[in-house]
Amino acid sequence: MAAIQTILERLLVPDNAVIQQATRDLQAVYRNPDVIPGLCTLLHSSPNPQIRQFAAVLLRKRLVKLWKKLPGNDRTTCVVRRQRQQRLRKIACYPYIKTRVHLYILCRVSRIKSMLLQCLTQETVRIVFISVAHLASVLAKYELPRGQWEELSTFIFQFCHSQDPQQREVGVLLLSSVMETAALDFKQHFQSLFQLLSSALEDPQSKTVPFYALKCLTSMVEYVAEEDSPHFTPLVPKIMAVVRALISEDEDKACEGMELFDEIVECEVGMVTPHLPDLIQFSLQVASNSSLGDNLRVKALSFLQWLASLKKKSLLKQGLLPSVIRTMLTIMATPHPGGAEDEGDATTETQSPISLAAQVLDILSLHLPPEKILSPVLECVEPWLESTNHFQRAASLIAIAVMVEGCSVHIKNHHLPALLQIVYKGVRDEEKVVRNASLFAIGQFSEHLQPQIAEYSGELLPVLFQFVDHALQSPLQEASALTKIFYALETFCEQLGPKLVPYLPVLMEKLFVALSSPDVHNCIHVKELAISAIGAAANACESEFLPYFDRTINLLKQYIMLPHHQDTLILQAQAIDTLGTLARTVSEDNFRPLAAECVTLGVALLQGEDPDLRRSVYGMLASVSCVIKEEMCGQLEPVVGRIFQALVSEEGVTVHYASSEVPFLDFDEEEEEEEEGEGGERGEASSSMLDDSRAIEGYTVENAYLEEKEDGLNALAEIAGNVGPGFVRYIDDCFREANSLTEHSHEGIRKAAICAVATFCRLWYRWLREAGSTDLEELQFLTNSTVLSLAATARTDSDRNVVGASLESLENIFKSLKGTEFKLAPQACSSVLVSLQDILHNKAQCCGVEAEDSGTGDMSEYDSVVLECAGSVVGPFAVVAGGEAVLPSLPQLLSPLIDRLAPKSSVPTGLLPLVPLRNCWMGWVATPVSYWSCTLCS
Repeated sequence: MAAIQTILERLLVPDNAVIQQATRDLQAVYRNPDVIPGLCTLLHSSPNPQIRQFAAVLLRKRLVKLWKKLPGNDRTTCVVRRQRQQRLRKIACYPYIKTRVHLYILCRVSRIKSMLLQCLTQETVRIVFISVAHLASVLAKYELPRGQWEELSTFIFQFCHSQDPQQREVGVLLLSSVMETAALDFKQHFQSLFQLLSSALEDPQSKTVPFYALKCLTSMVEYVAEEDSPHFTPLVPKIMAVVRALISEDEDKACEGMELFDEIVECEVGMVTPHLPDLIQFSLQVASNSSLGDNLRVKALSFLQWLASLKKKSLLKQGLLPSVIRTMLTIMATPHPGGAEDEGDATTETQSPISLAAQVLDILSLHLPPEKILSPVLECVEPWLESTNHFQRAASLIAIAVMVEGCSVHIKNHHLPALLQIVYKGVRDEEKVVRNASLFAIGQFSEHLQPQIAEYSGELLPVLFQFVDHALQSPLQEASALTKIFYALETFCEQLGPKLVPYLPVLMEKLFVALSSPDVHNCIHVKELAISAIGAAANACESEFLPYFDRTINLLKQYIMLPHHQDTLILQAQAIDTLGTLARTVSEDNFRPLAAECVTLGVALLQGEDPDLRRSVYGMLASVSCVIKEEMCGQLEPVVGRIFQALVSEEGVTVHYASSEVPFLDFDEEEEEEEEGEGGERGEASSSMLDDSRAIEGYTVENAYLEEKEDGLNALAEIAGNVGPGFVRYIDDCFREANSLTEHSHEGIRKAAICAVATFCRLWYRWLREAGSTDLEELQFLTNSTVLSLAATARTDSDRNVVGASLESLENIFKSLKGTEFKLAPQACSSVLVSLQDILHNKAQCCGVEAEDSGTGDMSEYDSVVLECAGSVVGPFAVVAGGEAVLPSLPQLLSPLIDRLAPKSSVPTGLLPLVPLRNCWMGWVATPVSYWSCTLCS
């Protein structure tokens, strides 16, 4: 014990050399079984609070690691380990170094628990107390599920009900820590805990008790069942009162307390509906209070984002939408201390109140029927468009722009000419912030209002060309303004398609000037934008781009071959992206002479360390595979291998530790690796990290690494389809790696993985059939498993883009199986039927928690797209499954589709529902005349 204390004391010396040596010494001592009793003694009796904290942190880490390694049936307490004969049997099961420690845990853990309760009672230093509470929560995680450590529950309830405010603080703080690891084990006590926490939220003698009561509820709310709801609902007003008080005292704690709001909003509607207006008004007050810090306001706006997507019906029913819209517009029109140039920019990725307010409107447009959101927004912005306040004019234009994606059909049918006149006026405004907002609106119009917007090319393109000229001539043009100008130009040109050809000479001249001029302000940024715009022009004009092909290739080579430097990597990546676009758009004969060189270059660049550069190479190689097809077989090994590395990589993941933790004591990672090398499995380390998650406050992942996985999956699927049967030797590994990512937390990766799995499945099945293989049993099993997985994802995933990808993948699989002897398993057939019925009747997870209260005539345009995707699956599915399998579910499948033909539908879809109806008819052996007669006549 003295040796450990000496080492820990040396860690406190302000000398890096001494600290490093002490860390090495501690690492050696840490392997000794006596480290646990030594740390317990220090935790209980050391007079130095920093030593006590070190001891608590180290003891927690050691106990977690060792306890996890015990077999599941051996993770019991000393009650079942008291007999010496049993202990001797355990000695025969473990190596010596581990045995003493394991037996210490098993046989002496009750003493550790008693010691912890004593420490919690006598500890007066807050940061040490928190570390001890974390240690207790770890033991509770392992002990409570086995019905052990009843003393902990007694201790918590006794202290929480104490008349002494300091003891109440101890009790509630400990309870909040235990709830984070073992809330489910207190499930039977929830009703009594809610009564306890109700009093704690109103504690008149302590400001700490209400805060930790909030943290307790944050951990518990996930497990609140329907029978608990009546006991939880009365707490909501008290929760808001506590957060209000925290706002005036400590905004950081208020932010932490508002985490509970995010958890509440995902619960059942009945739990919060009575207080939903108050919650929304409270969030609007916080979000609109410019005297508060941005972090707190962003937290309130994030909560409103959740409400916009999950409680959309409540917003409408309770008349809350107008106040939300007005508040968001007011925030968007607030001048920013950083300067006017950044105002009204809905494209910024920074988490500022202005950008979050625009995102709230964007989410509302994506989740509400277009007529319910667009009309009130236009009513609010109409007077602002004539305002003398240029921030109000800019906010109005941004509000219109963010409506476009979610209300595109409605705008094209009813509002396009009028809104374009507003934008035309904005681009001529004397204020730069208003012009920038108008350019963003043009970009949004170009991206989402095709093909109607192309009719206005004669008016819009000359205006955009003028902006480009001004940007290239002005030495003071800011990067954000340049981005908006080129965003509007690029999106409009790319969506024009062949209609861009008459303007191509003028456009290319301006872009070549941007690339060749060394005197342009923000030179690298301008060149990046110009290279991207060239790719858009080539994509639009295709073979008509050939007169500019050679010059473009020569320019791209200059940027691709630039020396690796952080400032120029972005140019290199963009040049590779544009090279890939040219491979897709110009004729194969023109690009083929460059194909081999491109593949060789791409393979070499894949060895680089920049994820953005690698993902550009993935896309370029996929594009080149469209040209050379099976000729790419010889270069597949390094390409597929590097993509596999990216798919399994954990690069870019940063762990954030709680403020009470001691990060430099994580020296034992090397020991974990050694032990895994002696027989552990690959998942051991990550599992250990999860078990130790109480020490971790959160994770951040760089977007570039996530996007690399997504682009890698897309590239693999496309290369497989282009190369053909020569890819078959990689198909098994590709399928396995893609399938492992279908439940990834990032929706873009899930979508790409789902599409890749379906593609590999279809290609594999086709290649084997074309090769004349008769042994298809294993592949049929794999295909049925894929259908099951896709159907489950379509029903349970909350992201509509992922659901749409799942449905489209199912449709493609069924179409590829048409005319084959494939047997769809009954379980797969049932799963598809259930998923289609849930989606068509607005009961799937992606429809929101209030979906069952929605009809097909009252949905957003994006909800309508999901329904149409499901309808498109019905026909191909009926053909493969057979009429007998589908006929019992016919009414449930077809009634929503037929309803879509009715005039009452808010989002017109023409004759689209007739397509699945026609396909269904073809799928039945016995035509259901009676049903069709009744349905169509009604």
